[in-house]
Amino acid sequence: MMLFFGNHGDYEVTCNFFSKEGQTIAKKRICHNVSKKEARDGMRDYITNRFSDIIDVAHPIKVVAKLTTK
Repeated sequence: MMLFFGNHGDYEVTCNFFSKEGQTIAKKRICHNVSKKEARDGMRDYITNRFSDIIDVAHPIKVVAKLTTK
């Protein structure tokens, strides 16, 4: 849902999580024309859907979004 207020822009989103084997996995994506919350939530949804079979659910998924500069 895109709102007409807030800080919309391009965000570089990094996600760190652990696999069931204990390895740390990091993924990075760019989200365009969204708010910071939408970027973080979208990345969390992508990771849980794409890597659902290897995520260690005992450890948290850490998602960080930073506004990119042009």
